[in-house]
Amino acid sequence: MEQKITETFVVEKIKEFLIAKQNGNWHEEKSKISDLHSHGADIVMTGGSKNGERFIIECKGKSYSKSANSANKEGWLNALGQIITRMNTSRTIKSGTRKGEPNRAYKYGLGLCEMSAKVALRRIPKEIAKTLNIYIFSCNDEGKIEMFTPSQFNKN
Repeated sequence: MEQKITETFVVEKIKEFLIAKQNGNWHEEKSKISDLHSHGADIVMTGGSKNGERFIIECKGKSYSKSANSANKEGWLNALGQIITRMNTSRTIKSGTRKGEPNRAYKYGLGLCEMSAKVALRRIPKEIAKTLNIYIFSCNDEGKIEMFTPSQFNKN
């Protein structure tokens, strides 16, 4: 029987991926996973290269309804809107030698099924992804996660 790519499945696979990521330094004990009906991001991970970064990720599962093709192609828009409303940090550093530079301590991610991820990667401008520090996690039907950095957006 084929595994359904539900939101819960995508959340679990991304969490596993980040914790196992070589040189990722994301901490399982410091991760927060929201249940399906609670407010807030689906995943908040702490760690990263400087051990003080946060990865805030909004996930969407794959639709299996009659209109699934349309829902899977455009479902990323809902996730993007949700993650943007959670961006309550300053996008630039306010003081010190790096004043005015982009704040990279907060990373934002969209966890999507493969079809939705492909559309989002094509439609979100690279400059916007870089400025907002947005990543995409693509989950295929076998549960394999592929992570796309802002520099990989908007490539044909």
